[in-house]
Amino acid sequence: MSRFVLTLACLLLACRAYAAVLMVDTTSDAQLMACDAALPGDCSLRGAIAKANSIAGADTLVFGLVESDPGYQVATAHWRIAPASTLPLIQDDLTIDGYSQAGALANTLAPDQGGSNAVLKIELHGFGSSSQAGLDVGNGNPHLVVRGLAINNFTINLQLQSPGPHVVEGCFIGTDVTGMLGVSASGNSYGIRQRGQATIGGTLPAARNVIAGNGYIDLWDESATSTTQPSVVQGNIFGLAADGSTVLPGQDYGLYITNPVQGSVIGGASVASRNLFAGIETSAIYFTGNTGAANATPIRIQGNVFGTDWSGTLARPNGYFPSSPIQPQPTIVIFRSGACGVVIGGDAPGEGNLIANGAGAGVLISTCASAAILGNAFRGNRIGLDLSPFSLADGATPNDAGDADAGANRLQNSPAIEQVTYLDAGATMKIDYRVDSLPAHAAYPLRVDIGGGSSGQMEVTAFIDSVAEVDAQSLRTVSLPTAAFAGLAPVLTTTDADDNTSEFASDTLFEYGFDP
Repeated sequence: MSRFVLTLACLLLACRAYAAVLMVDTTSDAQLMACDAALPGDCSLRGAIAKANSIAGADTLVFGLVESDPGYQVATAHWRIAPASTLPLIQDDLTIDGYSQAGALANTLAPDQGGSNAVLKIELHGFGSSSQAGLDVGNGNPHLVVRGLAINNFTINLQLQSPGPHVVEGCFIGTDVTGMLGVSASGNSYGIRQRGQATIGGTLPAARNVIAGNGYIDLWDESATSTTQPSVVQGNIFGLAADGSTVLPGQDYGLYITNPVQGSVIGGASVASRNLFAGIETSAIYFTGNTGAANATPIRIQGNVFGTDWSGTLARPNGYFPSSPIQPQPTIVIFRSGACGVVIGGDAPGEGNLIANGAGAGVLISTCASAAILGNAFRGNRIGLDLSPFSLADGATPNDAGDADAGANRLQNSPAIEQVTYLDAGATMKIDYRVDSLPAHAAYPLRVDIGGGSSGQMEVTAFIDSVAEVDAQSLRTVSLPTAAFAGLAPVLTTTDADDNTSEFASDTLFEYGFDP
């Protein structure tokens, strides 16, 4: 079979230069770029990138390495490419396909079946903290597709510059080739630094990335520096090894987003699109940057799992911050000015996140407003929602008379439960509550959601009431089946018409437990 295939493309009578399929057939770091089918061992990764840069058009790099190659690792039956210096910038459209190597297999497990059973055969291994980026996209708007590679031990394992779009799928970023071990304390500072539009992962099992073992940030999204096009992050494992259960220590942040592009999606309503964030020492997701846009095009964080293994049953906490255990960190932080421009969860089936076992708050909204937090399941967090007027968490905020204070989500007052009465021999729960929020201090109508839990948790919320301005501060009543709470105390939240969700209701009514 030919190892160097040329194709000719013409568009509107203007022919482009040949695009190529180049087969990397040596792990040598020399700039071997003949890539001639008649010359085995003549096409290194370094040389193939350089050659692809010289050929206009969308080129593809495949792999055809043999076991006699010096880079073959007998113990793990894979090939290690270890550049001694920075590889050439990728300056033209390029696909690098690690699954083209004989023996490589893409993942076949759905997110609710396990982690990733991908078998990778190509490892790109850096030389520690001085190695800069492993693969690096240059300027000039090239598009990069990377699949089926293990990339580790570079300061930045993968850098996606330019406007994009780029695609990263089926890779292990920051781990060894098995996906089960971190690699080095001296390298692996950043897994992916994204400075252009990108799709990270996808809804197909084969697209799932394991992005873990990176000492500082697994995925750093700075895409707003060069594009206004939204990105998609779906189906990935952050913080855990490929088995979806083993914590790889030393990771500060999972997804860190600076000046996010509005309309970007993290997760989705289907099981196939959910990301798993677990075992991360500070925050699983951290948003910061300039004022967000109105929620007409919010960033959506939906359907993800935080703080457990792949099954959702075993605790794998985020935010435990071992360097300072007395300062646990929130699982999700939205720290922006103006409008937050974020929706966490949603009303449609599957849009709610599971946010569990957080050492600090499940969600911290810091200084910004209009972050709708709906339909999520909070379990076992130190506090479920924390609205703060400052940059740091401040714990539960008591309601104030008339809701006149200001801060994150306007420090929207939560509903105060006045009385619970049982009807129909205990089968029905009648809840009397009020929301002390004057029309001058909240946008009406107010939306009230209910779930079961306590001040630190809340099972999936459900809309129960809409409070019009004429009903402001009036006593409200709702009747629900007692069985729906499964023995948990009712917990209420308020969301005003501008999407400002309150903290959980904090009542002494159930101080000594809940007994229906």
